Amino acid sequence: MAGKKLQDTKIAMQFIIKKLSPIDRLSIVSFSTTAKRVCRLHFMTEDRQVELERLVNELEDDNLTNISDGLLTGRQVLDGRRLSGGRVASIILMSDGGHNIGSVRPETVDVGNVAVYTFGFGDDHNPRVLDMVAKNSQGGTFNYVKDGVALSGPFSQILGGLLSVVVRDLKLTVRQQPGDSKIEKVDPGSYPQTQDAAAGSVTVSFGDLYSREVRKVMVDLLLPAVDREYDPTVVIAQCSYSVQGKPFLTPPLRCSISRTRTAAGPDAIKPTEVKTELARRDHADLIGEASTMDPVGARDKLEGGRKALDNLEESNPMVGILKTEADQLRKLTEPPNLYDTQGRPYARSSKTSHDRQRMASRGDVQDVRPFATPLMDKYLEQAKKFQEDPTMPLPSLDDDVRDEEEPPPMPPPPEDKERVTETLVAGQPRVPRTWWGEYSPQHRATSRRAWVMVILCTVLAIIVVVTIAAVLSVYLIYKPNTPYLAVSDAQLGQFQGGQYLQVSITILANNLKSKADATFSSFELAMGFHGDEVALLRSEPFVVPRQSSLPLHFNVVALEPAGMRDMDESLDAGLVPLDLSGKTRTRWRVGIFQKRQFWTRISCRLRFFFPGNGTVMPTDRDRCRSRLT
Repeated sequence: MAGKKLQDTKIAMQFIIKKLSPIDRLSIVSFSTTAKRVCRLHFMTEDRQVELERLVNELEDDNLTNISDGLLTGRQVLDGRRLSGGRVASIILMSDGGHNIGSVRPETVDVGNVAVYTFGFGDDHNPRVLDMVAKNSQGGTFNYVKDGVALSGPFSQILGGLLSVVVRDLKLTVRQQPGDSKIEKVDPGSYPQTQDAAAGSVTVSFGDLYSREVRKVMVDLLLPAVDREYDPTVVIAQCSYSVQGKPFLTPPLRCSISRTRTAAGPDAIKPTEVKTELARRDHADLIGEASTMDPVGARDKLEGGRKALDNLEESNPMVGILKTEADQLRKLTEPPNLYDTQGRPYARSSKTSHDRQRMASRGDVQDVRPFATPLMDKYLEQAKKFQEDPTMPLPSLDDDVRDEEEPPPMPPPPEDKERVTETLVAGQPRVPRTWWGEYSPQHRATSRRAWVMVILCTVLAIIVVVTIAAVLSVYLIYKPNTPYLAVSDAQLGQFQGGQYLQVSITILANNLKSKADATFSSFELAMGFHGDEVALLRSEPFVVPRQSSLPLHFNVVALEPAGMRDMDESLDAGLVPLDLSGKTRTRWRVGIFQKRQFWTRISCRLRFFFPGNGTVMPTDRDRCRSRLT
């Protein structure tokens, strides 16, 4: 990888670095003859962002590609995490060449329970290897990026997913009902499934689910013949998942069907949504077959599949996407060498995207976008602007989500007060008519009603103004002081023989001058040492009464073998720095009319006198308080 391709890769990596927040962690691994960890897993504080951008800019080209060693090194980085509960971990693998050194085949590397998103750049990579690596992971996809396409766009799609994970370890269990149904087949795409013959159930493991993502599963049931009409439950579906490490189980969904004495034949009319989903799966299987065929056979196969799509109704947007996808892939079968360099990678990325029901780049990420989420669309626009100007500031994830949740702005009111309308009566010419000034005898009744409406609207407006004034008065009377977090005390207790670190810290949740109780929830603060996470401080939701504070005591004992050299340097300097960053949501009621809520964030460095009495530097302690965001 060299030249413009290497420069585009650096810009894409800088986009990822700038979009991550201080509670996210990132490590970079480069691989050529062997793999090398460029940096450890670091929290993306502002200082670390600057450091990683510098490291990215220093990356250089090498002609050898040891993908296996890169995967193994990435796996070691993730296995070395001390805090992994409730965190989303993944590997993004980028290569513009085939695996050409090393005895271990990349597709045989065990990456564990993480998703691997692979990117093949240009015409020289091996799409089969990168596709297999992604398929062997949990939820990963293979992304093909053709020459000349900026890499920031495809990267932004993966980032838009990883930063919007809503549930983890999602599993769907479907159970047959003895005497009323028997499960013949469960088709979840490429997601793994397990069967329990004794319970008559099948469980599908989907892994993580992004915000606005959907998973569709086709279940084939065998129904016994009946001699009466009734509505039995034929299958029961239930989901399990976890959120922030806490397991949840949905109520069972019972699916019933109306049975009659006669069975519907194969020509029975299927719902449009079912027909479209079946066609999408057939389309994906056809593309998978074409990816292994010669160009002529692939062209014939694709043409037959394209004709089958013409029988579908256009009301479903997916139908148009499938047709566009088939047309683009068909064009890549001629000439034959074009199919080998671009057609097969396109087909493989398309197949894995359909099997995962997840967005994946097919040459150009802007062309065909099934399964894209709103946040991915937003990040794609940001990536295009960032590609043009890598120095531009990027909005935070909170800003992205807030913008997505806000309703669209109302259209501006018309500038002209007199709106001329036209009334067309059969046999008469068009006569311009205006509502203003129409006061002929035949319109008196309408005018009276209009005046009544004007009076009522005026009275209503007065009531609204009075209400707003009352709310404002109540708000000014009961206006609470902004709740916040502050470090009140911290002590570095022990550090014996370079084996473990013991810190006690007290954080005050303050609601001192408020005339309303404040609720704190989603409390999560990370403590780090030289960019490595030492501990994650969490608390269940709690309430701080008005004009009071609630102390939260944390005692941290952490092994830190990876940071011993940095710790020795700190001991020599007589100051041990620990970083504290995170956020919590606060809510309180303003009077009796409304509630207010917002996030308050904290990000500061605490320096401890050690060796010595282990106390925190007073100026650091006093400055360490949260701010409204």
